Amino acid sequence: MSNEDTTEAIYCSSGVQILEAPALAAEGWDRRTVTDPGRIPELEQLYASLGYETTTAVLDPASFGEACTSCAVGACALYVALFTRKKDADASSWSAT
Repeated sequence: MSNEDTTEAIYCSSGVQILEAPALAAEGWDRRTVTDPGRIPELEQLYASLGYETTTAVLDPASFGEACTSCAVGACALYVALFTRKKDADASSWSAT
């Protein structure tokens, strides 16, 4: 990772650094968790009930910090990142006309 990288680092458990996804952040998405793909439907349902949209992104070994090298490749094959954003009130409102 270059020192010229301007993406702000996020730290998860044990100080493992995972970088934000700037393209998703620019569209208003917030990273909520990195988890097993089997948990995604449960989390999507939970966040939908709280008024959020969800999307997922596969992990890229290049997005991990320098502390994560060999294990990043394994993690990328096993986990996905879940992002949320508040639903647009205009897009989600229902009209009975």
